[in-house]
Amino acid sequence: MSISKRLKEIIDEITDEEVTEASTTGNVAGYQTPNAFSGKTGKDKKKEKENAENSTGYKVVKEIYGTNYPTFKKEESKNSRQKVNGAIKEINKRLFEIERIIGRAAKLKQEAGVSSDKYWKSTKPRMSKIAERLLKVSHKLREIAS
Repeated sequence: MSISKRLKEIIDEITDEEVTEASTTGNVAGYQTPNAFSGKTGKDKKKEKENAENSTGYKVVKEIYGTNYPTFKKEESKNSRQKVNGAIKEINKRLFEIERIIGRAAKLKQEAGVSSDKYWKSTKPRMSKIAERLLKVSHKLREIAS
């Protein structure tokens, strides 16, 4: 008997038998993070904060500079002067991070010999938009400085 006929017989025998339902996740342990997939209700946020503080030892702080303007303005933990100065400090920090990213990319481009014709189709328009945005930011910064 040929190998292919014997293989076909074995497969037919296996498939003729009744196949019971099986779970591939039966032996997997459950999640060890309570409320990992909680919603965003007040109760869930409170539990999320408790879990973060209890498991890490750190405290959750309010994010002021990444919020929208009404929230930024209404924040009562700081006065307006502190908010403006804090925002300038945050801008400085983020621009430093951006400068580092640009520096790394420029160095790698030079070392690896990546020419601008090797950029993705969307990269050049993005760079133009970034340059425009930087000009707008520069003008707004001058307004704040004066």
